[in-house]
Amino acid sequence: MNNRWLGTVHKAVLGCLLFIAIRHCEAQNMVPNPSFEENTACPVTIGFQGFSKPLHWERWNQSPEYFHTCAGSMGGVDTLIKVPLNGFGFQHALHGDAYVGMYAYATTGGGVSYREYAGCQLIEPLEVGESYDLSFFTNVAFDGTYWSPTRACNNMGMLFTMQPNIWTGANGPSFALRNSAHLSSSTIISDTANWTLVSGSFVADSAYQYLVIGNFYSNSLTDTMHLAPNNELGAYYFVDGVCVRPSGQPCEFITGIAYPVEQELIVWPNPAADLVQVRAGSGTRWQVFDAMGRLMDGGRSAVDLLTVHVHLWATGEYVLRLEGATRRHVRLVVMR
Repeated sequence: MNNRWLGTVHKAVLGCLLFIAIRHCEAQNMVPNPSFEENTACPVTIGFQGFSKPLHWERWNQSPEYFHTCAGSMGGVDTLIKVPLNGFGFQHALHGDAYVGMYAYATTGGGVSYREYAGCQLIEPLEVGESYDLSFFTNVAFDGTYWSPTRACNNMGMLFTMQPNIWTGANGPSFALRNSAHLSSSTIISDTANWTLVSGSFVADSAYQYLVIGNFYSNSLTDTMHLAPNNELGAYYFVDGVCVRPSGQPCEFITGIAYPVEQELIVWPNPAADLVQVRAGSGTRWQVFDAMGRLMDGGRSAVDLLTVHVHLWATGEYVLRLEGATRRHVRLVVMR
């Protein structure tokens, strides 16, 4: 088992739609495999061991996990890293079929702050003096089949470095707590059902080449809350949809997978100003995302013809994701 101490406007957007990997848009996101869809094979074990990790990503401290829907069909320890139900909690992937996870708050037997990190090399180094928008989605794990961590914390974030810190064995090079980060959540992320967007921007002071995800603050500088009483297990977070891009540019390339966008008339009117009708089919799970990857609305359709209210949404492009017998992605334009 895991060796843990815890046991005009819309025309310009049409060519670069969110969730569609169009070649001339890929460079907008400087994070390779940003939603962890790409791998060499289905993961078969915990802890980023062997090929049980997403392409281009490595463990930078201790043993984060790689979760994927395909792991659930393999049996054995693989059920601990499947999607949506796994050893740490229950969560559908925000994008595609995969995400990663890590302990963001825990304490070793000696009272030392315990952290897990996943890191990657950026597609190209950051440019000194350039402003960058940073974002990722995270969800606190709860009610898993094995470990079931029961805390939530703040400080989940991003850190850029000049050198890698890749672990290839049980004890890799130490990665000291910085008590600082280029992006972090100042509030405790305690929503166990939905993905939470963590976003911000900064001006690069160095030509950083590497990105790390996790909590880079000590326990004494991290706020926590209990999700269940009388339990001292740590806080574990899932992560999906990571993006680093020059400020002001949309983050179109999220999944790394070329999802076809349907052209058939299943949404009308389109463009819309107040509401849209969707020929979804009863029982279909649906979600709408804006151009920043934020979840605008979603649920499960109780009728064949779904109504989505858009009158409070800003003018622009959206992607409607439908998951029933098949997965479909449809352009939706809101115009006033």
